[in-house]
Amino acid sequence: MKKIIFSVIAFIVIVSGFLFSPWVTESFAKHRAINALEEQWKNVQDGSGFNCKNCGFKTSEKVPFGRKVVIEYACGLLPSDSPEYHKKKEMFISFFGIVN
Repeated sequence: MKKIIFSVIAFIVIVSGFLFSPWVTESFAKHRAINALEEQWKNVQDGSGFNCKNCGFKTSEKVPFGRKVVIEYACGLLPSDSPEYHKKKEMFISFFGIVN
């Protein structure tokens, strides 16, 4: 009986740790999101990136099992560096550091 109670408590503690995932900080999620987008476009000659005015990390929100991040970037040759040509992307950084 004690083993079952201990197992249930251990399970609750582990799931709670993953649920709140305190190790997924805003800084960690920001770097993972930016690196993931740069990695996705690294071999594309006229790809996407953050070399535009006010591009990069925008917001971050703590959610269950990770963090939600919004980044702004631009793709291709732009007629002007204006926000109307920029794109925003919402990404989820899981408690394992996986970017979706």
